[in-house]
Amino acid sequence: MRKYTIFAIFAFLLITPVALQSVHATSASDSWYPGKGLKQGDYFSYNVCWTDWHNCAPFQMNFWVKNETSDGSGWNVEFVAVDGSIVQKGIMTIGKITPDPTSFDSNISDYTGVYRSTVSWLDSFATRDSPKTFDVPAWGRTGSVGGQSVGPVDHEKVTVGAGTFDTWVIGWHKGVDNKIWVDSSIPFPVKAIVYVDVTTGVPPPDYTLELLKIGNSQSEPDFLNISSTVNAQYSTQCATPNMEQDSVHDTTMTDSSSLIVEYRYSPSNPHEGCPIDYRIWFEKNFDPSQKYSSVQYDVFTVDDQGKQLSSIAQSKGRASLFAPVGEDDIQTILKGSTPLTHVVIAMLGTGPEGSLPDTSLAGIVKFDIKTQEPFAGFGNAGNASQTNPPPVNNGTSMNNTQTSVNNTQTSVPMQVSVSIPQGSTDSNGVTYDQKDVSITPGSTVTWTNNDDKPHTITSGSAQAGPDGKFDSGLIQPGQTFSHTFTDTGSYSYFDQPSPWLSGSVTVGPAIPEFPLSSLMIMAIVAGLGILFVRLSPRLSNTRL
Repeated sequence: MRKYTIFAIFAFLLITPVALQSVHATSASDSWYPGKGLKQGDYFSYNVCWTDWHNCAPFQMNFWVKNETSDGSGWNVEFVAVDGSIVQKGIMTIGKITPDPTSFDSNISDYTGVYRSTVSWLDSFATRDSPKTFDVPAWGRTGSVGGQSVGPVDHEKVTVGAGTFDTWVIGWHKGVDNKIWVDSSIPFPVKAIVYVDVTTGVPPPDYTLELLKIGNSQSEPDFLNISSTVNAQYSTQCATPNMEQDSVHDTTMTDSSSLIVEYRYSPSNPHEGCPIDYRIWFEKNFDPSQKYSSVQYDVFTVDDQGKQLSSIAQSKGRASLFAPVGEDDIQTILKGSTPLTHVVIAMLGTGPEGSLPDTSLAGIVKFDIKTQEPFAGFGNAGNASQTNPPPVNNGTSMNNTQTSVNNTQTSVPMQVSVSIPQGSTDSNGVTYDQKDVSITPGSTVTWTNNDDKPHTITSGSAQAGPDGKFDSGLIQPGQTFSHTFTDTGSYSYFDQPSPWLSGSVTVGPAIPEFPLSSLMIMAIVAGLGILFVRLSPRLSNTRL
């Protein structure tokens, strides 16, 4: 009897790997395309960014399949974008052959463009009429010079906000690894990091996405129960900005002589309360043809007394604007003064978006724009039609009765990334790229394991042990762990497998806004209380 038992166990051990290999092969041969299996009631929530939308400033994209179109060729989808302090909600219709938008409400047109270029981007290679399997080496080629081959490169589990998924990695390499994680049972990608195709320098992200929520509901999900903020309206009499035909162009050095700021704006003689386009370059003193990268900045307007009238970053619900390759195009509604609007471009520093910037290049430039009176019923002459986005308020009390905003606080959530670098498993001095970070309440820190060994992010210390506030568990190579810090305080953490790795997160009160009651400009940055004091003496003695 024992002989047969041993034989049965041996046979089981022999057959099991073959069976598992067969299951894996079957899974690899499954076909997939964006939108496969999509049905009424499916909902998705993503954190997403795209380089052509404010240089990859992240926002939340939510959508719910409401019903089928009357002709059965597509789906009517309820779509909500939560972009800082701006919320836009509308209906878009997507196809069934590819899930690209075929129509959409005008107020969400920009955001559906982001959806097309990120969430549904793989339909460039796989459609319902031409699905792809995961056991073929290539699905197609990128449109860049050299046309890199795009196809399955790995099979791994990945953890995102919506949970842990068994995915295939669709990728290609051109300077860096581009990856899109796909679970064949889900209509859209789970995660992605795709980079801009550049010939020199470090490529910035082209787009990123992470699945935060997924499910099915026959009624509108709670996270879609939100109303659009009112867009800033302006008169139909406003001129349309046109950089090629009507613009003002100039180049000047910052007050700190740190760099050259080249700028262009259109129209050349705008009306207050009308759209204005800015194009800005941050150039090196010794060679203006070279630009600084990873620039954090803002554009302010102030009145004759130096009081702030507007901040483009604040109007978008952000701490600062970001120019990853040292140049940016932005549009805003001109909130200035007549006959001149005083504009300040503040170079706040350099560093990854959402990080504490290096302020060694900080400085400002100032210029005036000849401004015409607002059209009747618009602008400061009649504010009924012009509405600012509501202020971002994450637990910080706003004193609406104060006329000075020197003491007004705004807390803008930040997105901070920390790398666990290659080689940090060994006790050799290699540690996190940002060992200690400072953030505002409601901000999220994401750790990425770029090492070839697993790590943990465990609150507490190696000496005292875990304190139970947060724990990632084992983060495998290539995986991430995110934690949102809602309460102020200092949080230390360490790595259980490699306890010499440790760091801290400091969550502080809100960041002071740009002061309106004096001629001093405080650079608002994505870090706790970062006041660019080097600018203050110049600004306090200079009438804007």
